[in-house]
Amino acid sequence: MKTRILPVALVSAIAASAATITVDPSSAKQTVIGFGGGSVYYQNWIAQLSASDKKDLFDTAFNGLNLSILRIGNWLQDESKDLTDDVAIIKAGKERLGDRMKIEMSSWSAPGSLKPSGSVNGNAGSSKSDKSLKKASGDKYGAYAYTDFANWWKSSLQKYASLGVTPDYISLQNEPDMEAPYEETLFEPSETNEIAGYKQALNAVYDALNGMSNRPKILGPEPLGIGYENFQKYASQLDASKLDGYAYHLYHAGSGNDNSGNNYLNPENFREPMKAIAASYNTKPIIMTEFCPMEDEPREEDMVGLAHIMQIGFTEGYLSGYIAWELFYGYHSQMVGVCPGSGWDLTGEGKYVCEGTEIKIFPEYHAMRHYSKFVNPGWKVISATTAEANLKTVAFASTTGDSASVIIVNTGKTSVELTNPTLAGMGIVTAVQSKENGLKSKNITASSCTVLPARSITTLVYKKGAAAPAATTCKDETSDASYEEPVIVPSEDIVIVDYSKTTDVTTWVAMNEKLSPVSYSTAALDGVTGYATVPLAGCDQADTTGACTYMDQLFNVGTEGAKALKSCEKLVITMRSTTSENAYVNVGGANNDKWIDYEYGKLASGSKWSETAVKLEKEGGNGSTALHFNSNAEGIHIAKIVATGCTTKSTAIEQSYKFKFSNDLSMPAKLFDMNGKFLWSGIKSQALNSDGSLRLNVHQGVYLLKTKAGITRAIKK
Repeated sequence: MKTRILPVALVSAIAASAATITVDPSSAKQTVIGFGGGSVYYQNWIAQLSASDKKDLFDTAFNGLNLSILRIGNWLQDESKDLTDDVAIIKAGKERLGDRMKIEMSSWSAPGSLKPSGSVNGNAGSSKSDKSLKKASGDKYGAYAYTDFANWWKSSLQKYASLGVTPDYISLQNEPDMEAPYEETLFEPSETNEIAGYKQALNAVYDALNGMSNRPKILGPEPLGIGYENFQKYASQLDASKLDGYAYHLYHAGSGNDNSGNNYLNPENFREPMKAIAASYNTKPIIMTEFCPMEDEPREEDMVGLAHIMQIGFTEGYLSGYIAWELFYGYHSQMVGVCPGSGWDLTGEGKYVCEGTEIKIFPEYHAMRHYSKFVNPGWKVISATTAEANLKTVAFASTTGDSASVIIVNTGKTSVELTNPTLAGMGIVTAVQSKENGLKSKNITASSCTVLPARSITTLVYKKGAAAPAATTCKDETSDASYEEPVIVPSEDIVIVDYSKTTDVTTWVAMNEKLSPVSYSTAALDGVTGYATVPLAGCDQADTTGACTYMDQLFNVGTEGAKALKSCEKLVITMRSTTSENAYVNVGGANNDKWIDYEYGKLASGSKWSETAVKLEKEGGNGSTALHFNSNAEGIHIAKIVATGCTTKSTAIEQSYKFKFSNDLSMPAKLFDMNGKFLWSGIKSQALNSDGSLRLNVHQGVYLLKTKAGITRAIKK
């Protein structure tokens, strides 16, 4: 496999195309409540940090993002719960941001005493009814303990208030439709004979809090996802007058390969369900209160993915707020990862998520920053349109009309030269840009035009009365003098299997005992003398009489094949039917033997070898290790499977998401050149001059100086 690295300036010059954006501040829509993240778990990890480390962490998280919403949990399911760590985090945010930062509180579970299982955790119950509220005769709201649940909520808020925490918004149950092994309580939209109703619980909580001082606004129903009209199932049952706003999560969208990791790479999956909700429920603020890709390792693509999801949300989805799953977290990489020094071995094999005292700034931090840093609560979403298909844009303006921010997401694989929007009476005062494979959140020169690099986010901030920028030349300038940017270009195709070169068919497994095993064939067939013969059902697999059932053949792709499924655009399968009739084959990915759908009805011609393309865009981060094949046809011959449109991240520059807390000059360090070659080890201070340049005996150029606290790019003059 080969990967070429082209000069940045050359790539931009070749790829750039012209575009315009029209912004109309007079076309104002919904009001922004805010942007934020959660502080839900791992609060004790933050508590273990030194005072100076906490300051660095909180400055980075709160000031760096200019946060306007912090989501927390109501943890008083255990009335003796020590809330010291939570209170300290909230206090740190308020000290930095004041009343700008609102608090949204969700409950993960009712107290165990109010559930038949007696436990806050979902795995304690043997049935769904065990995981809901317990039955209660004589409760005025219904057949379950709604009044006790509402009184618990009221007493919880009073306890938090006594500690100085007064939520601005509450959600009475996080993901009421989600069966989980951790804290959870199930609610149906309205009560059934087995499960308590969200409708009745909302009525009880509303009444209990009515007249309460510092009464929070109530959001709901906060289901797991918005696919399959899941949100509407709950919202349609509720008394809208009891809600101050609507809330939902995005863990499914009802289209595509419906999981978090894939949807982050395919944000358009959210467009239609968001539009459907907005069409019926935009009379109240709508807030997306939790979502993440559920990936343990950071993915560069998730930066543009998050920015694109938010763009759809604030335009088509009529969102007033967006809260990413975690502002701080221990291991699922989202915005800021925290390590108190001891590390965490996820696998039991010595593979630590973190080592030493550090935080990690992940790509999604920078995506959120384009919104949270430059858009204030109370601003309005305004019209912003473009004819450029790969540009996703959203604009916001202050209520006084003296400020505006335009956010442009280039989702394409080529750069675009933008003629900057003109806003009457305003000029650009700040321009910030983040590249998927480059520096993040870097100011660029305000000009009359801007280069929007491939896979990038750009924010233009306008102020009333500001002069038009003097510069008129478009530059791609996100790289500084000490940084050589890697440019990713397509590599050569990856051959997963070629039966002209191998006779091994042991990688095939029949998933149904009725299927014959795959065999290797050498009989000449249209000039092809090496291919696998793959027996398939030979009957209608959807036959409801049971005469035929679904019969899959599983092809294990191996480690390199699994990488190809993640990094390539499509598979090209050279195949044909084993009979003179065309075969139509379902082809999909699999993790072990679990089916992951790609595409259906792919042609295997009955008269000739055909090259059939199967798109891999739905693969996402699923980590498929095999391919499924099934069909009503008798079977197919396969000569070759090739992955095409593959990209490989350059290793010329190792990206790091670490941010050191404090001075690491006394730490052991290692020096590498830009190709990753090890050159020197010692104490970091021994390698550097007082101005930060290298004093070591190496050639002039840029090097990487690594410690456990992070990576420094150092120059030998």
